[in-house]
Amino acid sequence: MRNKTSMAVRAGAVSAAALLALTACGGDDAETDEAAADSGEETITVAINGEEPYSYITEEGEQEGATIALAEEIFGEMGYSVEAELVPDWDSLIPGLGAERYDAVSAGMSITPERCAEASFAEPEIMYTTALLVEEGNPYGVENLNDVAEAMESGEDITLATLSSGIEATYVEELGIDAEGVGSADDGMDMVTGGRADVFALTAISLSAMAEDTEGVEVTEGFVHDMDGTLQYGAGSTVFPQDSDMLEEYNEHLAELKESGELLEIIGEYGFTEAEIPPADLTAEALCEGDLESLQDIED
Repeated sequence: MRNKTSMAVRAGAVSAAALLALTACGGDDAETDEAAADSGEETITVAINGEEPYSYITEEGEQEGATIALAEEIFGEMGYSVEAELVPDWDSLIPGLGAERYDAVSAGMSITPERCAEASFAEPEIMYTTALLVEEGNPYGVENLNDVAEAMESGEDITLATLSSGIEATYVEELGIDAEGVGSADDGMDMVTGGRADVFALTAISLSAMAEDTEGVEVTEGFVHDMDGTLQYGAGSTVFPQDSDMLEEYNEHLAELKESGELLEIIGEYGFTEAEIPPADLTAEALCEGDLESLQDIED
């Protein structure tokens, strides 16, 4: 999207499918959305990956999650209503953004130099740790990715799964070990519960939410990956097309939410804590440049 007249920004209406889902749910929310459509309010389309508690679609067809709530707050202040478009394949999120299929990505996506070369990231919104989904009892005794690497190198027959384009896949590549790539968090969960993988690495808060009602699995304590003595702190944010004319205003509203404490109020509804709120001096620019020095200062 190059400006507000992008194909993905549509005046006055959510999609027919979204309206059908919301109408089926009934209640005030559906009436509110229909009223917004009738008023001629512009709708911004954000892509999601269906990962709890970041952004997902409920069984009732409602868009939900911490990053969706944040998007609705900020884009609402900018004069837009928000419509979520589910993109099950994580690898398709940024390419779809470049192809103008939607206006932004709201999925808690990690800010990395590789991704910054293809898209523009808002300032950090959520910091997170990694965890491992394993069989109940953790038969291999692995608590982090370095443990998995050591077990593999010692001859253990462990199958590890990660999102194929997730930050955990980058860690695994740097460790020089093999992993099965999956397209979504649900696929990773299915790999473990179906016995096709022994370990699935993902953000701790996502795994905890997914495993809550799943028998036969457990989630390790969250950890910050240690790569040769350097802690790999991760932070995610909303993603825009390169040269987006929305980014600056979005960041201004985000900064206000951080300063007022409202950011924690919004994402705290979905299990995030103060530990996941990025410090004021952590910037998207530093993360895009791969500058981990500022992150090490945070630990100090």
